[in-house]
Amino acid sequence: MVNLCITTQCKYFKLKLIMDDIVIIGGGIIGAASAYFLSKEGRKVKVIEQDPTYKKASFPLSLGGFRRQFFQKENILLGKFAREFIFQVPELLKTKKNPNPTTSVVPNGYLFLFGPDHANEQYEALKNHKECEAGTKNIKGTELRKKFPYVNDDGIETVTYTDDKKEGWIDPYLFHSALKNKASELGAQFIKGEIKDVSEINSNIIICAVGYNTNNLLKDVPVVPQKHTVFRVSCPDHIPEMPLTSDFTTGVYWRPEGKEYLAGSPISKFDVKDLEPDWDHFEDLVWPALAKRVPIFEKLKLTGGWAGFYDCNKLDNNAVVGKHPKFKNLYLASGFTGRGLMQAPGIARALTELINTGSYQSIDLSALAVERVLENRKKPEPYVL
Repeated sequence: MVNLCITTQCKYFKLKLIMDDIVIIGGGIIGAASAYFLSKEGRKVKVIEQDPTYKKASFPLSLGGFRRQFFQKENILLGKFAREFIFQVPELLKTKKNPNPTTSVVPNGYLFLFGPDHANEQYEALKNHKECEAGTKNIKGTELRKKFPYVNDDGIETVTYTDDKKEGWIDPYLFHSALKNKASELGAQFIKGEIKDVSEINSNIIICAVGYNTNNLLKDVPVVPQKHTVFRVSCPDHIPEMPLTSDFTTGVYWRPEGKEYLAGSPISKFDVKDLEPDWDHFEDLVWPALAKRVPIFEKLKLTGGWAGFYDCNKLDNNAVVGKHPKFKNLYLASGFTGRGLMQAPGIARALTELINTGSYQSIDLSALAVERVLENRKKPEPYVL
């Protein structure tokens, strides 16, 4: 009996001493992408996700967009890489079980409309676009109807857009599944579990990729849930080639979805736990804005809607990426404020570079470091949809 107890204790302590290589907390789009890039480099990865159905995760409730029309250079470059990676998914993410993965790319482009209040800011952003070779096109508001005849140019001073498959949207579920399946084939483990304190994890490297739950684990990082509502509408007139359009004079954005359209509310909410859509936003805010900007939308009919949480960095609406200075082995990837899906490939590649080599090799994301948040140094990204 004594020997049995000793043997059992030895096994217990041996298990406690075994240390994982890399543990990722959160199996959403950032966690899955990180698992793929790290596994591809030969790292042993374990991903812990509290809800493998991803019912309330941010990525499946997004519009699935990928773009390079941002203000900050880091976001422009991450958007460029997103496009490059997404178009290579059939080759990069094929597996024995799924030899033909797809993300159902719709490369309709993005169209940004700016009134006088935002025009100067966009002119500054275009300097960064040029430096980053984003390929964004710019015209005056008076030229808008020549290119997009169905759009009302009233109150628009300047317009930026792409029309050469540089931007568009994808199916979030398909993208996540392809990343997860390929990571699994490369050896990554995805397990169900809930982590309430990072001290629970025994690993060489820990990556915190819990999205809007970040502040629950790391109290010094102000990334919290921000609720957004999206509406599904039908219209007798359908323009399938319409780009994902954002009208910065109202904050409303929209795009085609099959034979219908999706439109986002300009109002977001903090400190709410439910994901019930804010239905009153449709008649009060969204429909009037849509009908003013695109006259065919006067005949809209509301057919559905949903709400989702952004992982919002309340400091500056910009990502928080890199090693946390208060921990010896903790890395953070959060605060994407609605663009986690499109930035996942670039962020995952950057984290892999940082972990394996000690520095960024492709896109320098040091300006998005955790230290800037801890020190309250803002690097705002204004173009949040």
